[in-house]
Amino acid sequence: MYNAIRKFFALHHHISLPGIGSFLVETQPAQLDFTNRSISSAKNRIVFNNDKLPPEKKFYEFLSHELKVDEVQAIRNFTDYTARLNDDLNKNHTLYFKGIGTLTRQTSHAVNFQPEEMPDYSPSLTAERIIRKNASHTVRVGEEERTSEEMQTVLHQPQKAKKERWWIAAAILGVIGIAAIIFYYTMHR
Repeated sequence: MYNAIRKFFALHHHISLPGIGSFLVETQPAQLDFTNRSISSAKNRIVFNNDKLPPEKKFYEFLSHELKVDEVQAIRNFTDYTARLNDDLNKNHTLYFKGIGTLTRQTSHAVNFQPEEMPDYSPSLTAERIIRKNASHTVRVGEEERTSEEMQTVLHQPQKAKKERWWIAAAILGVIGIAAIIFYYTMHR
């Protein structure tokens, strides 16, 4: 019976065990870690929920096909099997499902689940930027996109020395100040 349940779980990524709870496979998307310059692959993890919902009809159809019995007999067999599992969980307070994880009874209504470690078939990859010399690529500058050659010519052009002309503005302000002082003294004399 367990092999048929495990096969359904592997194919459909969810299974509900009446009186115990339901298992679900969640997929965590791939993660990009900028600081360590690595990309980790997507990972599956098994989650347990205390919902004691009955399995759906396609599970019973699948089970009757796997056990080579009619659907009514498959429902009876499955109900008996889950009742035995629930009794074992109540007596021993732990229940191990090979390839899935371990259930531990905390209280009469709460069950703790510890998933089995899944092997990591695809390790993290290093993600380093590669810039080749003399290879053209686009560079975003403000709102514009330019090629690397255009930016090299702009960056390596000799800068023209700007003549400092701050003194012209200072001289004009000085002349205006002196004219204001002279105007003030000539009017108040």
